[in-house]
Amino acid sequence: MNKKFILFLLVIAFFCHGCSKQGILSPSQFTGEFVKALKETSPGIKVEVVNDLELKVTTKDGKEFTSFLDNAYNSYKQDPESKAQVITKYVAAGIETANNSGDELDRDKIVPVVKDRPWLNEMRQTLLSRGAKSVPDNVYDDFGADMIIMYAHDSTNNIRYLTAEDLATLKIEKTSLRALSCENLKKLLPEIERHGDNGFYMLTAGGDYDASILLLDSVWDKAQIKVKGDFVVAIPSRDLLLVTGSQDSEGLEKMRKLVQKAYPEGTYRLTNKLFVRKNKTLEEFLPGGERDAGK
Repeated sequence: MNKKFILFLLVIAFFCHGCSKQGILSPSQFTGEFVKALKETSPGIKVEVVNDLELKVTTKDGKEFTSFLDNAYNSYKQDPESKAQVITKYVAAGIETANNSGDELDRDKIVPVVKDRPWLNEMRQTLLSRGAKSVPDNVYDDFGADMIIMYAHDSTNNIRYLTAEDLATLKIEKTSLRALSCENLKKLLPEIERHGDNGFYMLTAGGDYDASILLLDSVWDKAQIKVKGDFVVAIPSRDLLLVTGSQDSEGLEKMRKLVQKAYPEGTYRLTNKLFVRKNKTLEEFLPGGERDAGK
């Protein structure tokens, strides 16, 4: 199939995803349906609704944890017809958390996750506003341009962001995390696919860690991805990685329009900024940058 046609289908599917949004459940209604499914799946579990989209869960053996349903609800709103699949997915994640809360971490399952710094600040503020007495001492590295690399433990249905205490337990130096996690990511990802042509591309690898492809140096070879000038990338959501060249005015225009439409609708939004990928870091690519790149 022609690559241009594949890209067209992907973009259309992305924008039409969740177009039918009539009759969307309220946060309260969604929480109720989630609780019902959780209790049916794990009859011995106790569930207390603290607030809309916030649950206090107690397992059979007395373990307690808080479950926030914001991501589940946002996923559902993007595609209301997938409600059953969304609830099933997040119920499975909740049960895994309950059953495996004491399991040992596996260094081979540590992966890098690209986030923006405001997300980290917002996550911490959300925890405090919901009654947490402290916030996790999460481990991360700077990636440039207000982007960061979080490190997470990937399991069947969950990811858990690592803390300094986790590193001490695993006897891993923070300076080695990026290299270790990238090697693990290469093994975890399905084949990375490139869609598009004429200097404007979309890279995909399963949806969960597409943005993290930015960290894999072997991918960013101009013999493989042909662009005019430096690599300019956009990651409006974790499952959408766009690439063009710093001297490609047509590609940059396509990218800006796509980001403008995709960012507000993304379930796992990242950023509406454009970046130059250079020297293993990101630099913000500002309007008019194509003119400067041509000098």
